[in-house]
Amino acid sequence: MNDKKNTLDLAGANCPLPILSHETIQLSHGSGGKLSHDLITKLFLPFFANEQLNALNDQAEISFGNIRLSFSTDSFVVDPIFFPGGD
Repeated sequence: MNDKKNTLDLAGANCPLPILSHETIQLSHGSGGKLSHDLITKLFLPFFANEQLNALNDQAEISFGNIRLSFSTDSFVVDPIFFPGGD
């Protein structure tokens, strides 16, 4: 049996860096990571800047007197709704 056939040679193998600059909005901008952050801070904040948005919170806060309500519209949508091992 030849051991070289069963050996994976990773010398010189590397993982490419992700592309962080795009001319158009990509699906990856919705991942909630660096691309999402960059899209919000570089594209939207300059045009919609205000005290509430500049806080970069992941929810909305509404105050009614001494009551503070916080809510989010984040969701995880899958199709089909029910699937083996996942619903």
